[in-house]
Amino acid sequence: MERSSASSTVGLSVSRRQFLIKAGLASMAGGTLALFGCHRAPLQHFHGTMGGRFDLGPRTTPKLGNWQDLYRQRWTWDKVAKGSHGWANCRSACEWDLYVKDGIVVREEQSATYEASEPGVPDFNPRGCQKGACYTEVMYGPSRTTVPLKRVGPRGSGKWEKISWEQALREIAVKTVDAVEEYGTDTVFQDLGPNFDFGPSTAGRFKFMYQASSLFSDMWGEIGDLNFGATMALGAAQIGGSSDDWFLSDFIVVWMMNPSVTQIPDAHFLYEARYNGTELCVIDPQYSATAIHADQWLPIHTGTDAALGLAVARHLLEVGAIDLPFIREQTDLPLLVRIDSGRFLREEDLKDGGSPDQLYMWHPQKNAAVPAPGCTGNTTRKLTLDFEPPIDGQWTIRLANGQEVLVAPVGALLKEHLEPWTFEHTAAVTKLHVEQIKRFAEGWAKAERPKVLSSWGSNRFVHSDLMNRAKILCLMLKGSFGKKGCGYEATGIVDMEGFNNAMRMEREGMRGRLGTLMGMMTPGELFSNVLEIVKKRKTESDFILETEMKYLKEQLCSSDVVETNFKSPGYRAAIVKEQEGMQPRSLEEYYQEAREKNWSQGLPRKAPVKVYFSGGSNMLRRNNLPQYLKAHIWDDMHCIVDINPKYSFTGTYSDYILPAAGWYEKSGIKYTMSYIPYLHYCDVAVPPLAESKGEWEIFWLLTREMENYAKEKDLPVLDGCGRGPNDFKTLHQRYTNHGALGQHDDDKVMKEILHGDATEGMTIEGLKETGIAKFTSAGKPVAADAINNPDWKGEGVMTTLTRFTTHKEPWPTYSGRITSFIDHPWFIEFGEQFTTHKDSPKAGGDYPFQFVSCHARWSIHSTWRDTPMMLRLQRGEPLVYLNPTEAEKLGVKDFEYVEIYNNYGSIRMRLKVTAMVRPGVAYYYHAWEPHQFPNHESFKFLIPGIVNPLLMAGGYGQINHAMNRYQPGSAVQDTRVGIRAWTGQATGAHPVVKETVVQAATAATASPEA
Repeated sequence: MERSSASSTVGLSVSRRQFLIKAGLASMAGGTLALFGCHRAPLQHFHGTMGGRFDLGPRTTPKLGNWQDLYRQRWTWDKVAKGSHGWANCRSACEWDLYVKDGIVVREEQSATYEASEPGVPDFNPRGCQKGACYTEVMYGPSRTTVPLKRVGPRGSGKWEKISWEQALREIAVKTVDAVEEYGTDTVFQDLGPNFDFGPSTAGRFKFMYQASSLFSDMWGEIGDLNFGATMALGAAQIGGSSDDWFLSDFIVVWMMNPSVTQIPDAHFLYEARYNGTELCVIDPQYSATAIHADQWLPIHTGTDAALGLAVARHLLEVGAIDLPFIREQTDLPLLVRIDSGRFLREEDLKDGGSPDQLYMWHPQKNAAVPAPGCTGNTTRKLTLDFEPPIDGQWTIRLANGQEVLVAPVGALLKEHLEPWTFEHTAAVTKLHVEQIKRFAEGWAKAERPKVLSSWGSNRFVHSDLMNRAKILCLMLKGSFGKKGCGYEATGIVDMEGFNNAMRMEREGMRGRLGTLMGMMTPGELFSNVLEIVKKRKTESDFILETEMKYLKEQLCSSDVVETNFKSPGYRAAIVKEQEGMQPRSLEEYYQEAREKNWSQGLPRKAPVKVYFSGGSNMLRRNNLPQYLKAHIWDDMHCIVDINPKYSFTGTYSDYILPAAGWYEKSGIKYTMSYIPYLHYCDVAVPPLAESKGEWEIFWLLTREMENYAKEKDLPVLDGCGRGPNDFKTLHQRYTNHGALGQHDDDKVMKEILHGDATEGMTIEGLKETGIAKFTSAGKPVAADAINNPDWKGEGVMTTLTRFTTHKEPWPTYSGRITSFIDHPWFIEFGEQFTTHKDSPKAGGDYPFQFVSCHARWSIHSTWRDTPMMLRLQRGEPLVYLNPTEAEKLGVKDFEYVEIYNNYGSIRMRLKVTAMVRPGVAYYYHAWEPHQFPNHESFKFLIPGIVNPLLMAGGYGQINHAMNRYQPGSAVQDTRVGIRAWTGQATGAHPVVKETVVQAATAATASPEA
């Protein structure tokens, strides 16, 4: 047999075997598999030169002479573009260099270009993670959408045909216009996310919805990312500054967060702070990737976090480790409460015709109750005091009707409320050792700059509001707000006012911007507000907040996903039945009362959703009890369109799949989380793949088709969801700013987006060169997630909330202060005026394991979940984690299938046995697609997603339905399951009997429209 000429192939006088041995040694010594031509091997960028010069030569593909030529060809490219991963639900923002060769992005590299915010503080380098480093695997992977598809079989059958863009858009336009004519514009629904950016693609999506008066249905509460406890206590759900501020704390508590997994580019600030002397505490039932670095790890019993916070607060008051001046000025502890009614003392109690919103505090020198400045009913818009109101004691007050009542400050009631929460009692509830709780509380007492990291994952229990209120209570007592190195970190966002304008403008330039302002108020209202600000009876923040709430109530067709789902009586009945006995009254009663009092938006009005545009939200994957959603809402929709760069489970049940451009194929801005005070630009590295298009273009074309069809059928002017008339015969004109914006004018839209306070001086040309630009301010206090620091202008760490603590403006709460006491009637009914501990309810049935989820290290939600490269870094399929003692009791072993079951049926998952999980907990990483499970049924089919009725309350300052602020949410972490070995038995979710549930709902519903 003739010998192979391997040595001549590589151009070396060695045998093929010797070559492979040497190549293997080179790999172990720091080389890579790129020697063998592997696609996108994890190489370092080679910066070296040969003899001081390295000439790549002409851009040709010469014949390879040896393996070194192959290596050199691997390290050539045509251009390098700046980019990021804008269209992703990742709170980090990272600059990447995108290497393009022959029209293909061949790899992405981290680019370390950030500066330290101030001397002595670490910089933000490096930024990136393995998900960003392999996006090209997703971009060119098997799940990429490339051509428009139309369903030709039943939904979910997998039967599709390729169609043209023209046919797809025409058919979608016809179905959408016909639906709005029959059912109303607010039955067109586009879930807002959580995958979006602040670039032209999202501006196009949102502008279409705004101009079509379709339903902006906020998903933050439904997916469990909205911090209701923060809204209750501070008036805003998303609180936080830049992550380098962590370094300045002396006592960091990571409480229901796992930065080493979910905030990888920022986690280093924690560990650098620890090396610098900061004490790092992690409170987590699981021995997480962050807990392994902690000075204190408190493996708390799942769902008992509020109890631990109450014990700390009691200890702080007991030892006097509190900031009394801060408490008097900034908190509600000095406000007076009537002992007879348990409600605040109000002006209407003391005088006829008095305000129901003016609250009081005790003036020791006057020996009388005096109006508290800053609250909702007071025109003194400063918190500054010229006396020291007590936070303890009691006094007798004569009311307007002559009755004498005892009053006491909130502080006195709080002290009594905390009395039971001794270390011993808390240990019995939390399953922590008494000494461990004591050490933790003493750490709080000694700390000068305590900081709590409690991010989006902290909001997924039905009693998460109580848990987060307890954390904020501890910080409040320490005066730990509005200063460097302390406070509550729950993810702030730098406002992009230009994005809001681009979404709503109907004309170009200043004329268009003024039009959006005039659309929110009349000239008379504007003049009146300016006058109130000049006379200091109103602050700029008051004005902006009032304008925002007016816009949400009167102009935007806004709702939330839970409310939208509840428009289906059958779907609502399933959740009402699940929550029987969990609250003082039935969920149905609270739902109906909220609608009678107009606390909720009540949208859609006439019917459940009929047309659904999915923008990467993957609703069928993420919704709790998707079988109920499908039976009661999904199957009755007229048209479902998935606009996506990637096939998803939701897409498989759609009517049309439209291929969207990928992140490296369209311009964008990564959404502007305050963790890093830089704007991150996404440049167009390559044209959209195959037939895919950017969303700005897609909706440009769709609005044209809808306008043409509306003209063809002479569609009458419609009622725009009760917000005013809407003429669809002008829809495309309004979308394009009356012809000023063309099909491919993404850059013109981007220029408008960059027109704002925080982005002053930024240009597209500059961003194409650098990829990043530091914000020039913390943004205006426009939304619920504002930074509220008017002094930060791009220098130093970005702290938050100084508007209230330094400038003494009232907090956006009913009392105008950090709130520990809420006397809303529903809160009194629930016994939750103060934060307290309540046991987690047993959702899904009385079963032995609490089914607890967490974000995965290997995906950003479902976007990466089926990526082959990411699957290779884990076991490659859905897993449930179980403590070894529990596994032994059940007779199940590592890597075996187990059946997980409750009242809704059962599913199968692989088992991973690990001591990182507490007994009594079945732990899993979320976001697996249903098609990655047997029967295409995921854990979501077992999770009812119970709703806290208090989140339907309203009419009370910050307790008021608003987008990104306060809305009903669905809780997943309270779900209970049983586990048993799977030996081949059938598994599956119980079928939904639609007629039975609808009959039950109809019987329970007072009004046919409900």
